Amino acid sequence: MKCLYELNYELLEDLVKGKLNLENWLIRNQDIRRRKDAISYSDRYAILKNRASELSFLFSETEIVSWLDTLSILWNVFNNIGDEYLRHNIHIFQEYCIPFSNKRADYLLAYDNKILILEFSFSKLGYEFNYETKLQQAIGYKELLSNILPHEVDIGTYTFLIEPEESEYGKMYYVNDSNDLPNDWKMNSLAEYIEHFFKKNINLAVESLKKYD
Repeated sequence: MKCLYELNYELLEDLVKGKLNLENWLIRNQDIRRRKDAISYSDRYAILKNRASELSFLFSETEIVSWLDTLSILWNVFNNIGDEYLRHNIHIFQEYCIPFSNKRADYLLAYDNKILILEFSFSKLGYEFNYETKLQQAIGYKELLSNILPHEVDIGTYTFLIEPEESEYGKMYYVNDSNDLPNDWKMNSLAEYIEHFFKKNINLAVESLKKYD
């Protein structure tokens, strides 16, 4: 299969903390082209650009900024998943190329017989990827995958709206005089949703029988 990265939690952590040094990454309230210009000579930018080029991906260089943003967010989301076994056994596919199409999903998360299509949209950041567009994309990807995968595969979708976390001058946007940043509660919510989605119907047969005890 063709994707930018195929990861598990350990590989995601190594990519985010080790190779790309995104542990303290913040999403700046600035036009994406200016953000791209600010990091275009960095090692992290070169790593992702070279990776995409080696895989013959068609991409714009501004997309690299969104890849960095979403990798940082996804790593934090996984750190918030309470079920350690689930956290370490979900397969992660970044920029997954949908077969028989020219479409790419931001992320596919796969575990057991379930696939979660995860799309990221951006608020107030000068990105062309607004929420409604990404929501419709996720639904379209679900339809494409459902047509080629066995009907036993349960496919879900989730669209995450990213908020800026600091001003263009580096001032952090704390929420209500707390130490929380605007995306913190959203990352917690996504972590809870991932647990709910991948755990639904586990032991369904046994639990259904128990109803008649």
